[in-house]
Amino acid sequence: MKLVNISKPEDTYIVKVLHTYKLFGLSLSSYVKAYACSNDENWYEVKNGKKVSRNKSVKLNKWLKDHQKFIEKAEP
Repeated sequence: MKLVNISKPEDTYIVKVLHTYKLFGLSLSSYVKAYACSNDENWYEVKNGKKVSRNKSVKLNKWLKDHQKFIEKAEP
């Protein structure tokens, strides 16, 4: 999982993530997924509304914590 973009269109944070499948160091395929976090601190997939796993949630929370101050500063 690699971070692509974090945005805050309304009251919800949207994080776009690049998932890559590798085999023996070679990239087989990759795709971008979007996750949303509202005020209740739960992460959901934007496309289907499913709640994300605990491991992904920890990673997404870390990225949000690291970048949140820049997002809040950029808002008018």
